[in-house]
Amino acid sequence: MKIAMDISIMEECRTGTEEYTEGLVWGLNRVGTQVLGVGRHGQALLPDQTCLGLSPRHKRSPWHKWWWENVGILSSPKDVSLVHIPYMMHPPRPLAVPTVVTVHDLIPYRLQAYHGRLRERLYFGQIRKYLPLASQIVAISQATYRDIADFFPQWIAKVTVIPNGVHPDYFRPVAVEQMEQITSTYGLVKRPRLLYVGGYDPRKNVQTLLKACQKVFARLNDGELVLVGALNHEPTTRLVTELGMEDRVILTPYLSRRNVVALYQAADLFVYPSTYEGFGLPPAQALAMGIPVIAGDISAVSEVVGDSGLLVPPKEVDAWVDTIIKVIQTPALAQKMAARGRARAEDFSWENIAQQYQKLYHRLVRE
Repeated sequence: MKIAMDISIMEECRTGTEEYTEGLVWGLNRVGTQVLGVGRHGQALLPDQTCLGLSPRHKRSPWHKWWWENVGILSSPKDVSLVHIPYMMHPPRPLAVPTVVTVHDLIPYRLQAYHGRLRERLYFGQIRKYLPLASQIVAISQATYRDIADFFPQWIAKVTVIPNGVHPDYFRPVAVEQMEQITSTYGLVKRPRLLYVGGYDPRKNVQTLLKACQKVFARLNDGELVLVGALNHEPTTRLVTELGMEDRVILTPYLSRRNVVALYQAADLFVYPSTYEGFGLPPAQALAMGIPVIAGDISAVSEVVGDSGLLVPPKEVDAWVDTIIKVIQTPALAQKMAARGRARAEDFSWENIAQQYQKLYHRLVRE
């Protein structure tokens, strides 16, 4: 089978949706499905290793985004069995072949902070009007499935749940020299070393993590927190200063996957205090790396972590403090969490996930 994949989103900066698209392409090729990448810069049969570098990377203007989603994708190649759009959008009329659309989350609907601006209102209207044209909608978690049921119950009959996947690089340790290089680059010398990977939206709840770490490091008289996501996020850097943690909190910009893998490997504990997610990819990556995970007890993340990590009420600072110290001071518990995490992460290998997509594609084509 050969399918077309909308890779226009990969022309932008790398976030979870771009990671998802790349991983799905890799997995589909591994299980024998050819993927033709289509985007504003043409099309190409994507190789089985990666689709990084396929198109020039630059931020698309709103006009280019609108043109592609409403006009450009309608010219998708006709010599394919199916078209997959890996984010929440559909062109304004049905295509000649079945279409699959992935819904990662309903943050714009679920969280009030994302309401109100004209651009968002127009986007919401377009989604409501055109997404029902998809042959099938994939939700990447049961939590997202429930959100769709809440906001768009009329769509639920065509929704399938297939979880996100973890890139194979996170299942392979890096060389010690590479790990030492990244720790040297950012001056990481204190232990225990806690790691957070993600953004700084209010829903990410990094402020609670910082307040908890201040208490943890005071009680242990040691330790550091590495925040991977943005180098100059003013509210975060201001709080770090207010808490007097300048020598214990290290902020990095977005990093290459190779360097992120090295930081996971160099960490003693992964912490993820988010209050809302569609899936929770960084905790899944940490599980694959064999790093003990403590995360906010929210539905999507609990689906990912299961009983392989520890879940904490995301806003309760003292609960974070007690749980972090418990894991740090109980090596047997940390080792047990690491082993369970590796086993749990196998469920999210892209080959396993791609097989589920392959079955879905074949069913839609037969229908």
